[in-house]
Amino acid sequence: MWNLLPTTVALVVTTTVMANAGQKPATADVDGGRAVFVTFCASCHGSSGRGDGPVSDDLRHRPADLTQLAKRNGGVFNAATIHGIVDGRAVKAHGTMEMPVWGDAFKWKEGLPEDAIKARIDALVRYLESIQERAGH
Repeated sequence: MWNLLPTTVALVVTTTVMANAGQKPATADVDGGRAVFVTFCASCHGSSGRGDGPVSDDLRHRPADLTQLAKRNGGVFNAATIHGIVDGRAVKAHGTMEMPVWGDAFKWKEGLPEDAIKARIDALVRYLESIQERAGH
């Protein structure tokens, strides 16, 4: 019986990881990202992320509908790409000047260290993933 224990544990862990791989992000992760979104993004992108925030009509370019990121990318939500765009410090085509470079804003205006900046943007990206409309919806 004891020599089956390691195999059983490995099987349970593998099954759990595989089962969770296709699931949406954990609720706590999404809630933290939602708070970041409401504070920093909703004024332009709207509370639902559709680009219809209260200041969107005053902007030269309509903010992106953030619920369509996966749909416009063949159904794939590319978290690393979205993280880079939100951070903005390492991308050549960040968008219009109306879109803040949040990496700099979190560093200089909020006084956050790099690991906290990454964590904040990661939470935001997990939230954005949770609001995606997929093809066929």
